[in-house]
Amino acid sequence: MKRLSSAVPLKQIEAKLGKIIGEDLPVLKKIKKYVIGSGGKRIRPLTHFYTLKMLGSDNKQWVDVGAIGELIHNASLLHDDVVDRSDLRRGKPSAPVLFGNKTVVLAGDYLLACGLNHLSTLEQSRELLVIFSRTIRLLSSGELIQMEWEGNLKTTTKTYERVIYCKTGCLFGAMTESAALLAKKSPKEIAAYKQFGERLGRYFQIRDDYIDYFSDAKDTGKTEMQDYERGLITWPVLGLFEAGGSRARGAIKRIWKDRPGNLPQMLSLINEFQLKSKLRNVLKNELNELIAFVEKHPDSAYRDTLTSTLETLRL
Repeated sequence: MKRLSSAVPLKQIEAKLGKIIGEDLPVLKKIKKYVIGSGGKRIRPLTHFYTLKMLGSDNKQWVDVGAIGELIHNASLLHDDVVDRSDLRRGKPSAPVLFGNKTVVLAGDYLLACGLNHLSTLEQSRELLVIFSRTIRLLSSGELIQMEWEGNLKTTTKTYERVIYCKTGCLFGAMTESAALLAKKSPKEIAAYKQFGERLGRYFQIRDDYIDYFSDAKDTGKTEMQDYERGLITWPVLGLFEAGGSRARGAIKRIWKDRPGNLPQMLSLINEFQLKSKLRNVLKNELNELIAFVEKHPDSAYRDTLTSTLETLRL
């Protein structure tokens, strides 16, 4: 398997981010430094890049589209940290802590405006505007739906799936859909790559929800069972509802009244219904299908790099 280094495309993405984000005000210089310096794996623009290359395209505008996708992602993170009252982001002080809520909300809006303004200069701006304006709308609606249902034990799998599609799946879908668009694929093919990206985004989210319950904090750098402590109804809780029916629902309803004190009962319920192994198998099968989609493409270093990147997400 031929794996390529992501160092060069990452440098190109960060350079493009720097050019797109303006510096009209002193505070914007700080926001720009924070956004570019906050790191992250840039998995969305890299997915866009490797998908485009895997399709045999040399379209140079990948870096513009990838950077726009990353700007939208970072704007959503800024807004999320205000809404969720988060003090930390990737183990460091969050933007609201550093700059204040009002500045961060406006800065998020500014990033979105920078991204859309730059998008208007690209060759296929009309088609790309449809993709990314839809994505911004979905990101906003996902946050609103999550706020409406947060902590509500009546949350259904359908509601949960809608939230993770809007908050995670749609942007990954935009990255792969726009890659197929730049590669000049047919409408049917573009739709297939959009679906692949959406499934990849869903995998990221359910994997993250699994990790919250079942992975050691030493390995993830995250607080164990943070979602449980906050009372969020995520994939593992819905898995218990499905596995245990009304009895599990009744038990969780009692547990939720004092989550810190009832943690032993929650862990006992998880063990009783063998939730860890069941959810792990779901993740395994979903990742295998995503890799199978990639491996249908002609042999290339780009295909192999995307495949090996997906393999790193295996639990």
